[in-house]
Amino acid sequence: MSNETIENTAPVKLTAKDFTSDQEVKWCPGCGDYSILKQVQTVLPDFVTEKEKVVFVSGIGCSSRFPYYMATYGMHSIHGRATAIATGVKIANPGLTVWVVGGDGDLLSIGGNHFIHMLRRNPDLKLMLFNNQIYGLTKGQYSPTSPKGTVAKSTPLGSVDEPFNPAELALGAKASFFARTLDRDPKHMQAMLVRANAHKGSALL
Repeated sequence: MSNETIENTAPVKLTAKDFTSDQEVKWCPGCGDYSILKQVQTVLPDFVTEKEKVVFVSGIGCSSRFPYYMATYGMHSIHGRATAIATGVKIANPGLTVWVVGGDGDLLSIGGNHFIHMLRRNPDLKLMLFNNQIYGLTKGQYSPTSPKGTVAKSTPLGSVDEPFNPAELALGAKASFFARTLDRDPKHMQAMLVRANAHKGSALL
Protein backbone atom coordinates (compact mmCIF):
# COMPACT_ATOMS: atom_id res chain seq x y z
CA MET A 1 0.00 0.00 0.00
CA SER A 2 1.32 3.45 -0.92
CA ASN A 3 2.15 5.87 1.87
CA GLU A 4 1.22 8.85 -0.31
CA THR A 5 -1.37 11.22 1.11
CA ILE A 6 -4.35 11.79 -1.15
CA GLU A 7 -5.36 15.41 -0.93
CA ASN A 8 -8.96 16.48 -1.14
CA THR A 9 -9.16 18.55 -4.32
CA ALA A 10 -12.82 19.50 -3.92
CA PRO A 11 -13.28 23.28 -4.11
CA VAL A 12 -13.76 25.00 -0.78
CA LYS A 13 -17.24 26.49 -0.38
CA LEU A 14 -16.94 30.27 -0.40
CA THR A 15 -18.95 32.52 1.90
CA ALA A 16 -20.18 36.10 1.79
CA LYS A 17 -17.16 37.09 3.87
CA ASP A 18 -14.86 35.87 1.10
CA PHE A 19 -16.35 38.55 -1.17
CA THR A 20 -16.07 41.36 1.39
CA SER A 21 -13.07 43.64 0.95
CA ASP A 22 -11.18 45.45 3.70
CA GLN A 23 -12.43 48.85 2.51
CA GLU A 24 -14.79 50.91 4.65
CA VAL A 25 -18.16 51.22 2.92
CA LYS A 26 -18.92 54.91 2.45
CA TRP A 27 -22.46 55.53 1.33
CA CYS A 28 -24.95 57.87 2.95
CA PRO A 29 -26.93 56.45 5.89
CA GLY A 30 -30.05 54.66 4.69
CA CYS A 31 -28.85 54.31 1.07
CA GLY A 32 -30.20 51.26 -0.76
CA ASP A 33 -26.72 50.55 -2.12
CA TYR A 34 -25.88 48.85 1.18
CA SER A 35 -28.61 46.29 0.60
CA ILE A 36 -27.54 45.64 -2.99
CA LEU A 37 -23.95 45.06 -1.89
CA LYS A 38 -25.13 42.68 0.83
CA GLN A 39 -27.32 40.64 -1.53
CA VAL A 40 -24.56 40.32 -4.13
CA GLN A 41 -22.08 39.12 -1.51
CA THR A 42 -24.71 36.71 -0.18
CA VAL A 43 -25.55 35.00 -3.49
CA LEU A 44 -22.14 34.88 -5.18
CA PRO A 45 -21.00 31.83 -3.16
CA ASP A 46 -23.97 29.91 -4.62
CA PHE A 47 -22.45 29.93 -8.12
CA VAL A 48 -18.83 31.06 -7.77
CA THR A 49 -16.08 28.66 -6.72
CA GLU A 50 -13.12 30.86 -7.69
CA LYS A 51 -13.52 34.51 -6.84
CA GLU A 52 -10.43 35.29 -8.93
CA LYS A 53 -12.61 34.64 -11.99
CA VAL A 54 -15.08 37.39 -11.08
CA VAL A 55 -14.70 41.02 -12.21
CA PHE A 56 -16.79 44.06 -11.29
CA VAL A 57 -16.51 47.06 -13.62
CA SER A 58 -18.06 50.41 -12.72
CA GLY A 59 -18.17 53.94 -14.06
CA ILE A 60 -18.53 57.09 -11.94
CA GLY A 61 -21.10 57.76 -9.24
CA CYS A 62 -22.12 56.53 -5.81
CA SER A 63 -22.90 53.02 -7.05
CA SER A 64 -19.58 52.91 -8.88
CA ARG A 65 -17.69 52.51 -5.61
CA PHE A 66 -18.94 48.92 -5.72
CA PRO A 67 -15.66 47.30 -6.92
CA TYR A 68 -13.82 48.70 -3.89
CA TYR A 69 -16.14 46.79 -1.58
CA MET A 70 -15.85 43.45 -3.39
CA ALA A 71 -12.91 41.12 -2.71
CA THR A 72 -12.69 40.22 -6.41
CA TYR A 73 -10.99 41.75 -9.39
CA GLY A 74 -12.52 45.06 -10.36
CA MET A 75 -12.12 48.32 -12.18
CA HIS A 76 -13.42 51.77 -11.33
CA SER A 77 -13.44 53.05 -14.89
CA ILE A 78 -14.47 56.34 -16.48
CA HIS A 79 -17.84 58.04 -16.64
CA GLY A 80 -20.30 56.26 -18.92
CA ARG A 81 -17.81 53.78 -20.34
CA ALA A 82 -18.19 50.82 -17.96
CA THR A 83 -20.21 48.74 -20.44
CA ALA A 84 -17.64 49.23 -23.21
CA ILE A 85 -14.72 48.40 -20.90
CA ALA A 86 -16.53 45.36 -19.46
CA THR A 87 -17.22 44.10 -22.98
CA GLY A 88 -13.49 44.32 -23.69
CA VAL A 89 -12.68 42.42 -20.50
CA LYS A 90 -15.08 39.64 -21.46
CA ILE A 91 -13.76 39.40 -25.02
CA ALA A 92 -10.17 39.28 -23.76
CA ASN A 93 -10.95 36.52 -21.25
CA PRO A 94 -14.28 34.75 -21.90
CA GLY A 95 -13.74 32.56 -18.84
CA LEU A 96 -14.38 35.48 -16.50
CA THR A 97 -17.74 36.32 -14.97
CA VAL A 98 -18.08 40.06 -15.59
CA TRP A 99 -20.53 42.32 -13.76
CA VAL A 100 -21.18 45.97 -14.64
CA VAL A 101 -22.36 48.42 -11.98
CA GLY A 102 -23.69 51.89 -12.67
CA GLY A 103 -26.31 54.46 -11.82
CA ASP A 104 -29.03 56.00 -13.95
CA GLY A 105 -26.86 59.02 -14.72
CA ASP A 106 -23.74 57.03 -15.55
CA LEU A 107 -25.46 54.41 -17.72
CA LEU A 108 -28.34 56.34 -19.27
CA SER A 109 -26.87 59.82 -19.78
CA ILE A 110 -23.21 60.00 -20.78
CA GLY A 111 -23.14 56.21 -21.13
CA GLY A 112 -26.47 55.84 -22.92
CA ASN A 113 -25.05 54.99 -26.33
CA HIS A 114 -22.72 52.31 -24.93
CA PHE A 115 -25.62 50.96 -22.85
CA ILE A 116 -28.02 50.36 -25.73
CA HIS A 117 -25.37 48.90 -28.02
CA MET A 118 -24.15 46.54 -25.31
CA LEU A 119 -27.71 45.20 -25.01
CA ARG A 120 -28.01 44.96 -28.79
CA ARG A 121 -24.76 43.02 -29.11
CA ASN A 122 -25.68 40.77 -26.16
CA PRO A 123 -22.26 39.87 -24.72
CA ASP A 124 -22.32 37.64 -21.65
CA LEU A 125 -22.29 40.46 -19.08
CA LYS A 126 -24.37 40.98 -15.95
CA LEU A 127 -25.39 44.61 -15.50
CA MET A 128 -26.83 46.20 -12.38
CA LEU A 129 -28.50 49.57 -12.98
CA PHE A 130 -28.94 51.45 -9.68
CA ASN A 131 -31.85 53.71 -10.58
CA ASN A 132 -32.64 56.24 -7.86
CA GLN A 133 -33.85 58.86 -10.36
CA ILE A 134 -31.34 61.51 -9.28
CA TYR A 135 -27.63 62.34 -9.39
CA GLY A 136 -26.68 61.40 -5.84
CA LEU A 137 -22.89 61.79 -5.85
CA THR A 138 -23.01 65.38 -7.14
CA LYS A 139 -25.70 66.30 -4.63
CA GLY A 140 -29.02 66.20 -6.35
CA GLN A 141 -29.19 67.22 -10.00
CA TYR A 142 -31.98 65.60 -11.96
CA SER A 143 -31.12 62.50 -14.01
CA PRO A 144 -32.43 60.90 -17.23
CA THR A 145 -34.95 58.92 -15.16
CA SER A 146 -36.16 61.76 -12.91
CA PRO A 147 -39.93 62.29 -13.27
CA LYS A 148 -41.00 65.28 -15.33
CA GLY A 149 -41.35 68.30 -13.09
CA THR A 150 -38.61 67.21 -10.66
CA VAL A 151 -37.40 70.19 -8.64
CA ALA A 152 -33.66 69.79 -8.09
CA LYS A 153 -30.54 71.94 -7.89
CA SER A 154 -30.20 71.93 -11.67
CA THR A 155 -33.95 72.35 -12.27
CA PRO A 156 -35.27 74.80 -9.65
CA LEU A 157 -38.44 75.37 -11.65
CA GLY A 158 -38.95 71.67 -12.37
CA SER A 159 -37.50 69.52 -15.13
CA VAL A 160 -39.14 69.75 -18.54
CA ASP A 161 -37.68 66.53 -20.00
CA GLU A 162 -39.60 63.32 -20.45
CA PRO A 163 -37.75 60.63 -18.45
CA PHE A 164 -36.30 57.44 -19.83
CA ASN A 165 -38.10 54.26 -18.85
CA PRO A 166 -35.21 51.76 -18.45
CA ALA A 167 -37.50 48.79 -19.15
CA GLU A 168 -38.75 50.27 -22.42
CA LEU A 169 -35.23 51.28 -23.38
CA ALA A 170 -33.90 47.79 -22.70
CA LEU A 171 -36.69 46.07 -24.62
CA GLY A 172 -36.25 48.51 -27.51
CA ALA A 173 -32.56 47.59 -27.64
CA LYS A 174 -33.54 43.88 -27.84
CA ALA A 175 -32.25 43.00 -24.37
CA SER A 176 -32.26 39.23 -23.93
CA PHE A 177 -32.80 39.45 -20.14
CA PHE A 178 -34.35 42.25 -18.10
CA ALA A 179 -35.62 42.15 -14.52
CA ARG A 180 -36.59 44.72 -11.94
CA THR A 181 -36.06 44.36 -8.22
CA LEU A 182 -36.00 46.53 -5.11
CA ASP A 183 -33.38 47.17 -2.47
CA ARG A 184 -36.02 46.68 0.24
CA ASP A 185 -36.89 43.18 -0.96
CA PRO A 186 -33.67 41.20 -0.38
CA LYS A 187 -35.11 37.76 -1.14
CA HIS A 188 -36.45 38.88 -4.51
CA MET A 189 -33.19 40.63 -5.32
CA GLN A 190 -31.22 37.50 -4.50
CA ALA A 191 -33.48 35.44 -6.78
CA MET A 192 -33.03 37.92 -9.64
CA LEU A 193 -29.25 37.95 -9.21
CA VAL A 194 -29.17 34.16 -9.42
CA ARG A 195 -31.32 34.17 -12.56
CA ALA A 196 -29.24 36.92 -14.16
CA ASN A 197 -26.06 34.93 -13.52
CA ALA A 198 -27.58 31.82 -15.12
CA HIS A 199 -28.55 33.73 -18.27
CA LYS A 200 -26.19 33.39 -21.22
CA GLY A 201 -26.00 36.85 -22.71
CA SER A 202 -26.46 40.37 -21.37
CA ALA A 203 -28.59 40.39 -18.24
CA LEU A 204 -29.88 43.74 -16.98
CA LEU A 205 -31.18 44.26 -13.45
